[in-house]
Amino acid sequence: MDAQIIKDLCRLSAEEKLILGGQKVKKDDYTLSKEFIVNSEKVLGAREIDMRLHTRFIDFPEHGHDYTEFMYVYAGSITHVIEGRRITLQSGDILLLNKHIRHSILRAGEGDVGINFILSNAFLQYVFHNVKNDDVMGGFLSRNFDENGEGEYLFFQTKDVFPIRNLMDNLIFALAKQTAGGYGILSQLVSLLFSYLSYYKETLQSGLRISSPDTRLRQAVSAYLERHYPNATLAELSSRLGYTAEYLSHRIRAVCGAPFRSLLMARRLEVAARLLRESRLPVDEIARTVGYENLSHFHRMFRAHYGATPHRYRTGEK
Repeated sequence: MDAQIIKDLCRLSAEEKLILGGQKVKKDDYTLSKEFIVNSEKVLGAREIDMRLHTRFIDFPEHGHDYTEFMYVYAGSITHVIEGRRITLQSGDILLLNKHIRHSILRAGEGDVGINFILSNAFLQYVFHNVKNDDVMGGFLSRNFDENGEGEYLFFQTKDVFPIRNLMDNLIFALAKQTAGGYGILSQLVSLLFSYLSYYKETLQSGLRISSPDTRLRQAVSAYLERHYPNATLAELSSRLGYTAEYLSHRIRAVCGAPFRSLLMARRLEVAARLLRESRLPVDEIARTVGYENLSHFHRMFRAHYGATPHRYRTGEK
C-alpha cells in the first residue's frame, strides 16, 4: 500500500480535532432524521462509492444507514455493538452491514484505523448482478434491497487471507486516486471482493438477522393465515400475540397495508384457486375447505378477486 495514502487517510479530521477538544458527535453532520439514520446524501453526495476513516476518540452512538457499508480494519482493532453483542475486528477483518441494521461503535484510539466503505444502492445493484449466484453474498444483497427487510450483518476474519488483504489495498488505492474509468474498476474490485468473501466461507465468523417489530408482525400474521385460514379469526390471533383485537386490527392495517379481513379473504381465495387448478374437488367442497359455508358468497368473492367464476377459472374459459 502507498504509505502516503494511509498517512493522508489517517490524518486527524476536523471532526476528530473538535472531539479531542471535548465536543460530542454532531448528529446533524450525518443525518436528516431524528432516528439518527446516516444519510447517503450527507456522506456520499453525488458519488456511488466512497471511503472514510471511522471517527476515533469517542464512542460513536447507535445509528442506522440508508445505504450499505462495510468496515475494513487496516490497523489496530475496532469494536461494534449490535443487539448487545460485541464484535471486535482486528487488523485485516471485515464487517458488512446492510441498510436495515443499527449499531454503535466503542471508542477507537489513534492507532485503530477502521475504514468505512459506503456503497450506494445503485452501485450495489451493479455488483449484485455479478455475485447474485454466490451462496453468501447473493442472499445478503438480495435481502438488503428488500424495503421491508431485516437488519443483517456478516463478520469475516480475513486478516490471514492474503488475496483479500491485497484486494483491499487495491480498492483503497483506486478510491484514493479516483482515476479515469474509476467506476468500472471500483465495481469490479467490489464484485471480486464479495466473491472472495463467499469463496473463503471459513472466514465468516458470525452473522445475524434482526427482525424489526413490523417485520415480526408481518411474519406472525402470514404464518397464522398460512396454517389457520379456514377458521382464522382476529380474536384468536390477538390472543396468540397478546394484544387486544382493536389494537391488533390497527397495527395490521398499518403494517400490512390491508385489514385482517382482506388478508384472510385473499389467503382463502389463493388456496381455492390452487385447488381449482390442481384438484378435481367439486367447487362447493373447495369453498367449504377454505372456510366458506355460503356458496353464493364464495362465488361473489372469487369472481370479484379473479375476474371469473370458479368454474370458468378452472376450465380457462373467458
